[in-house]
Amino acid sequence: MPKLILSAPAKVNLSLRILGRRDDGYHELLTLMQPLSLADELSVELKDQGLSLECSDPALNDDNLVLRAAKTYFAALGRPGGASFSLVKKIPVAAGLGGGSSDAAAALIGLNALHGGALPAEKLVSLAAGLGADVPFFLACRTALCSGIGDRVEPVSAFPLLNYVLINPGFAVSTARVYSQYDLTWTKPTNFNKMGSLPCTGDALCDILVNDLENVTIREYPQLEEVKRAMADSGAQGVLMSGSGPTVFGVFPDAASAAKAARELAGNQHWWVCACRGI
Repeated sequence: MPKLILSAPAKVNLSLRILGRRDDGYHELLTLMQPLSLADELSVELKDQGLSLECSDPALNDDNLVLRAAKTYFAALGRPGGASFSLVKKIPVAAGLGGGSSDAAAALIGLNALHGGALPAEKLVSLAAGLGADVPFFLACRTALCSGIGDRVEPVSAFPLLNYVLINPGFAVSTARVYSQYDLTWTKPTNFNKMGSLPCTGDALCDILVNDLENVTIREYPQLEEVKRAMADSGAQGVLMSGSGPTVFGVFPDAASAAKAARELAGNQHWWVCACRGI
């Protein structure tokens, strides 16, 4: 049977602003995201019937977004089908880096390619939006300004590909819980206007490094302040928590300085540390 191996990249939120709550209960967002060279690896192989997943992290085998994406794809195709998936996880789980959403997008892309592009691009986007707010972003897989619940994707073609160090402190954070704890009285709609000056670098980049969810997560996990201080002390030009956390990223002027900082920060036995680059 035909088989494909796909890369499912992580992402960081360079800016995440909450504009209010929608009638459907979700939050209205404006977020700038960039995909990263850090990526999971997903193998997709067609078979006569049934869906199966083998993951390098056995805890993720059940109710995985990859399987949900596959069920959604075959339902939209309107005919029975089958596929087996093998997922090698390199992106930390529940870390604010979008790993699950990226895996789901890769599953849609892989299945559609193996079926000769049976579903048009706009249909894949619709399926992606039903799976999760970040999944449409990973279909595009380029730096983008995302709005709505994050499902409306506007690519930002001229934005620079940045050098990063990521630190995950070794615990998971529930996205749903963080959003439920966010106080809408903190929303300041005028602050996100700095994002209109894109693309930018250096000091101007720091103007957009804002995450409205950061205070919520840090209030529950104050040890993230130590992570942010360590990242700043390592020479980062800007430091921010990605998504609902707990992963913190630092922006560095070049790959060499990012790699040097990652080596130094990796001395903390409890932290997962990675140097990577925007793609």
